[in-house]
Amino acid sequence: MLKSEPRRLLVSAWAVRIAAICVALIVTSLLLHRLFDLPTPLALNLIALSFAGAVLAILLSLFALLRVWQKGYHGAGNALVAIAIASAILMWPLSLLPTIQQLPEINDVTTDTTNPPAFTALAVDRPPGARQPDYNPEFSEIQQEVYPDLRTLSVDRDAAEVLTLAAQTLRRLRMEVVREDAPSRENGNVGYVEAVDRTLVIGFRDDVVVRVAGSGRGALVDVRSASRFGRHDLGRNAQRLREVLRALIERLQSTVPEQRRARGS
Repeated sequence: MLKSEPRRLLVSAWAVRIAAICVALIVTSLLLHRLFDLPTPLALNLIALSFAGAVLAILLSLFALLRVWQKGYHGAGNALVAIAIASAILMWPLSLLPTIQQLPEINDVTTDTTNPPAFTALAVDRPPGARQPDYNPEFSEIQQEVYPDLRTLSVDRDAAEVLTLAAQTLRRLRMEVVREDAPSRENGNVGYVEAVDRTLVIGFRDDVVVRVAGSGRGALVDVRSASRFGRHDLGRNAQRLREVLRALIERLQSTVPEQRRARGS
């Protein structure tokens, strides 16, 4: 008597399909957000849905493997493929857990926590769902404890010149400058540069402002970086401030004021 062929499990096939759909959904969301300005909240929701789908694919695959072991059904290969794909998807959020646990839940970092530079141009026409650019005073003590190196930069240069170099620095860092107001008597010798920076992979837009206060005798430079979306910036804003300050210092060191050139000639 011939033995009947073991039944194929539909659940394992569906697990593979769900895992593949999750991959396609993540890639599509990232591309649409990066290249075609898909609204950030929608992109985040689609990515979160993909993560949930990956978890579902793993659960279905485990159930399929259990049935294969109990009943001898076909489908172990599909189940293992689904687990591999879903696990690869979940490696992204899981890789962020150490950073989330190590760094505080803040999304706005500045060199002056007492009187942080304010956003003006970037406070208008905020995208849907974006947080307001008001500084949360509760971040002040947290930031000073976690990022004690981020402080006001004192420069022995003309304030207007420093602001021009700051704007050039932001542009060299591939930020989109939307406001550049030089310090003058009319604005209390305080100038501002506002810019938008985009993260490399996902293309999140974050807001940056540089404040330069002073006159011809010297200038004080403060920088602020704030995320538009999300409660945790994963340390990105502090990293951006360090990049801006380091690039600005290099720019200042590579340029010589005209009066010093005249003295040296």
